[in-house]
Formats: sequence, structure tokens, C-alpha cells
Amino acid sequence: MQPVVVFFGEESFLKDRALEAVLNRFLDPASRSYQFRLLAAEDLKDSAFLDEANTVSMFGDWKVILVRDTQALERTVSKIKEYMERYLENPAPKTLLIFDVDSWEGRTKLKGLLSKKTTIIEFNPLSEREIPSWISSHLRNFQFQIDSAAVQAITERTGPDLQKISAELEKLMILRSEEKKIRLEDVENSVRISPTATVWEWADAIVDQDADRAVSLMNDLMEGGEQPAIYCVAMLAKQFEKMILTKEMVQQRIPQATIAQKINKPVYYLQKYLDQVARFGMQDLVRGLEILYLTDRALKSSLGTEETILHLMILQLCNLRVPFVPVFDVPLQF
Repeated sequence: MQPVVVFFGEESFLKDRALEAVLNRFLDPASRSYQFRLLAAEDLKDSAFLDEANTVSMFGDWKVILVRDTQALERTVSKIKEYMERYLENPAPKTLLIFDVDSWEGRTKLKGLLSKKTTIIEFNPLSEREIPSWISSHLRNFQFQIDSAAVQAITERTGPDLQKISAELEKLMILRSEEKKIRLEDVENSVRISPTATVWEWADAIVDQDADRAVSLMNDLMEGGEQPAIYCVAMLAKQFEKMILTKEMVQQRIPQATIAQKINKPVYYLQKYLDQVARFGMQDLVRGLEILYLTDRALKSSLGTEETILHLMILQLCNLRVPFVPVFDVPLQF
């Protein structure tokens, strides 16, 4: 592979997958956290990142540097143009330097530099005709099958956004983890048409300890005559289980690259996730899982209305980080 590459286009999901493939191909998992650097172009004021690219890695044969939102370099490219030209003419042979560019705006100095001396890989949004085959192919990577009618239903309900499609497929795979096959009725029961809120937004609000937003999103999810309560609780329980696993790995000082692989998170999204997990103690996370277990029992036992049970659950989950004596002991505390 050419050691300087441009990831060009607005399809961020495909870029994410391509970067994961690159990291798996070139870097050793045990030392990946030292060999991979993610840089924001707006923070680069000089040519120091090129000096870093020229530095030999101490932990393996290769290192990878990704410059996000490269268009922001246009503000400083005049100052580093000569240095950058020299680097592009003779790049470090064991450094893979990737520039992430969403789009070019007219003729620019940066575009002129990168388009002549790099390999440009395009990541354009898929057409409506391409999306169904992508869905089937994506699921095959996880040994899942899907009915053709289900593929069509997902496409109609989510639109062409691969990030959104992938999130819905992840939920469906959890739902059908034993059968390994997704059917039309699964999509009809679980994938909403143009939703105003998603389970993932709701889960993030709870992890962020934002009770008002979590209650509002939960109300949105319950609108339209659907019955998402037990499913939403199960999805959130999976999230807490993953957070507990992550907390254990962090305490054991396991490398971040290994953590990302274990919990199936892109490496450069991992730090944000670790920051979320760091907000909680292990006892908080275990208590959260217990609350979710009791909520599931309460829903299945019809100990109250879904709205009441879920609101009580949210109040408790959004107070995990502070000493908290539940105001309500029914139905969640019994």
C-alpha cells in the first residue's frame, strides 16, 4: 500500500470499516495503542505531525497516523507547504499516513498537494440499488442470514444511512442471536420508520445521567402504539454488561486495542467510550444491572404500567454516581 493515503468522501461508516481493516492488517494488537495516532487537523499548527510520521516506531514494524477533518489544514498549509512537499516526495516507508477528507471546496493548495502525491480512496454514499446487497454481505460477516423481504423493509424504514442501518442490524442480531436469521416480522416489530428517537440515544442519555432527556426519549419510543419496553431494557442491560467488562479490562491494564476488539468498538471511538465508563465505579455499574434485572421482572409481572416502571427505572439509573436511597420501592425494589 502507498504509505500516504487520502480517505475521500462523506460515507463515514465505510471509512470506519476501512480504518479497522488497515489497523488489523498493519499493527500488532498488543501495541496498537502506541502505534496508532489519531490527530485532529484543526489542532495542527505546524509540521510536527510530519516529524512524527518520520519517526521510527519503537513497538513494531509499522505505525499508522490518521488526520481527521483534513480540510482544516488549509489554514496552515501555506506555512508547511515546502516541508509537506518534501515528505510526500519521500514518505517514511514504515508509516501509513492517512488524510481523512469529506470534500474539496474548489481549487485549494491542500487539494493540489494531496491529489498529486497520494493514493485517493473514495468513500461515497451507496445508491439505493447497492444498499440491499450491502446489508446481506454485512450480515454474512457475522454468519447471519436475512430474508429478502426483511432487507427491503430495513431499506424502506431507515433510508440510505449506513450508520443507521448498521445500528439497526446490530439490534436485530442481538434479538436473533440464537437463530442467526432475521425475518420480515423482526424488522416490522423492531425497526421504526423515521424514528424521532432511538434506543441508542436513550441509552446514551442514561449513561450521561441526563434524566430529563432520558424520560423524553423514552416517551418518544413508546409513542405510536408500539411495545418497546422489554426490548429497550434488554438492550440497555447489554450496554451495562459491556461497560462492566470494559471496566474490568481497564483495571487489568489491558491494551486499548485489545479492549476495542473485545467490545467491538472502532479504535478511534474507544476513548470517548472509556471516558463514559470512567464516570462510574464498578459497584455503580453492578447496581445498574441489578436495577435493569428488577425492571425486567416488574414489566413481565405487570406490577405497574410500562410508563411508571420505566420512569422509576430511569430515575434510579440516572442517580448511580451519587449516594441514592430510592424514593420508590415498588416495583423496582422488592
